[in-house]
Amino acid sequence: MPREIVTIQVGQCGNQIGRSFWSAALHEHAENAKYDSERRPIFSEAMSTFFRNVNMRTKGEMYAGSEICDLKARACLIDMEDGVLAETMRGPLKDLFSTAQLLSDVSGAGNNWAHGFYEYGGKYQDLFLELVRSQAEPCDSLQSFFLMHSLGGGTGSGLGTRLLELLADNYGGTYRFATSVLPSSSGEGDDVITSPYNSVLALNQLTEHADAVLPIDNARLSVLSSKGASGSGSNAVKSAKGRDGFDAMNNVVARLLTDLTASMRFDGDLNTDLNEITTNLVPFPRLHYLCPGLAPMGGGSHGSRGGMNSSVMVRGLFRDCFSPECSLISGSGAGANVKNASILACGVFVRGAGIPISDVNANVARLQSELRMPTWNPDGFKIGLCNVNGIEKRSSMLTLTNGDMINGVFESLKERFHKLYRRKANVHHYTQFCDVGIFDEAIGSLDGLIQEYKEVGTKGK
Repeated sequence: MPREIVTIQVGQCGNQIGRSFWSAALHEHAENAKYDSERRPIFSEAMSTFFRNVNMRTKGEMYAGSEICDLKARACLIDMEDGVLAETMRGPLKDLFSTAQLLSDVSGAGNNWAHGFYEYGGKYQDLFLELVRSQAEPCDSLQSFFLMHSLGGGTGSGLGTRLLELLADNYGGTYRFATSVLPSSSGEGDDVITSPYNSVLALNQLTEHADAVLPIDNARLSVLSSKGASGSGSNAVKSAKGRDGFDAMNNVVARLLTDLTASMRFDGDLNTDLNEITTNLVPFPRLHYLCPGLAPMGGGSHGSRGGMNSSVMVRGLFRDCFSPECSLISGSGAGANVKNASILACGVFVRGAGIPISDVNANVARLQSELRMPTWNPDGFKIGLCNVNGIEKRSSMLTLTNGDMINGVFESLKERFHKLYRRKANVHHYTQFCDVGIFDEAIGSLDGLIQEYKEVGTKGK
């Protein structure tokens, strides 16, 4: 039975990630297309997760098993400046979207969370819900909304989290996953002076209204994309600067999302739904920050089966994916070190043709002795094994780790927040739209979240 996902792409970053994601999803399904007896491509259940098949004459829905007519993405594209959306509708993906899937303004949110959340959130609430309804109604079994956004600016952080709240109120039974790009933990390269405010205010809403958040540090994206981790094969860029560099950074996130959903779209020895991820990796409702890791990075040889022993290759994937160099959040001097953290639960999602489940289980068993798991959840692993490679045509691995390593990111944001807030710098721009008490509420929520992650650790809760 198809299990559909509707993406909600908000702001410049969210829509640019969206473009990379849809390109990757199309590529994957083209590589794994199914055909009828006359070698015409058919619309499969795997495709129906992200796409609709529309009859060009009647505009009606065509379901799994029918000939592909007109593919449309299950997506809502939202930005309060129209430049990125206009670029999408002029680009190679333009036929995936109709103008009815777009919601835009012209002036933007001015790097102000409150402007996006209160002003635009109120102004476009009804239009947004109608847009979501148009995407949700054709679904047979809508499983999740994927929010793609960044936290540093105004639209992605403010309007994005306001829309998440609306989804929680109106579609409470549907899982809400947020892929959230955070400004660099150190502040290096961050040209938005108010990004600490925007990020902390947005985190307050993400903690309350998301079922799972995949936090990604912008600085780590830059590092990983420069290593060719983007899944773009021979087109991998060598620099994380300029337009090609931004595309490579967005491709890293696209790979994360396609790997996350691979085992619910394609065949595998251990298929995993998104509801299983939330059930197994989120033992407490507020502690739902799942820190990603990806392997292989660049051209690592263990990512290819070419003559390599399967058990050696899988062990190499596990070694790399749990190393700081493959983490998408920052730690001390590199990515976060999972092996120094207290882990609540961990998801391991492997892609590759012919990988024995015994090799995966053996490496998970080894990890159990190396990671600090809580006494009440020593076996807290969720495993997915998909038999279909990603677009790089090599075996790969995604990890999602729920543990107190995220506190390093939170503490850095908290410090940057207080540098501004103790002087009330730029607060007057926010109080045009909301009461100043929202700042105290948000930083109080973050303090509480940090403390909750500290308390669970290996002692339990």
